[in-house]
Amino acid sequence: MIEVRVFTHPTCTTCPTAIRLAQRLADENPDVELRIISLGSARGREAAKAAGVLSVPTVFVGAQRFVGVPGWDELVSALAHERRAIAEPQHAARNTQYAVARSTQ
Repeated sequence: MIEVRVFTHPTCTTCPTAIRLAQRLADENPDVELRIISLGSARGREAAKAAGVLSVPTVFVGAQRFVGVPGWDELVSALAHERRAIAEPQHAARNTQYAVARSTQ
């Protein structure tokens, strides 16, 4: 399973778009486990702190981070990258790319 995490907040205006994209990714890919984490709760804030999340939405596809609303193609590419990393265990210490997605504000 590849974990996709979306960090959100109830007052975030672009978070619903990020959630919809992540939900679509999960719906179309049975190997994706989606977690929506709200910074509106103490548990969500703790998870955000542990992950180094400073703004919302932040989306993780495996280890790859997108700050803002990622494009669909970026999510699909990140998922393919994570699948390759799983299929090739010798690349477990892979170079994680952090991308800053364009925000759709």
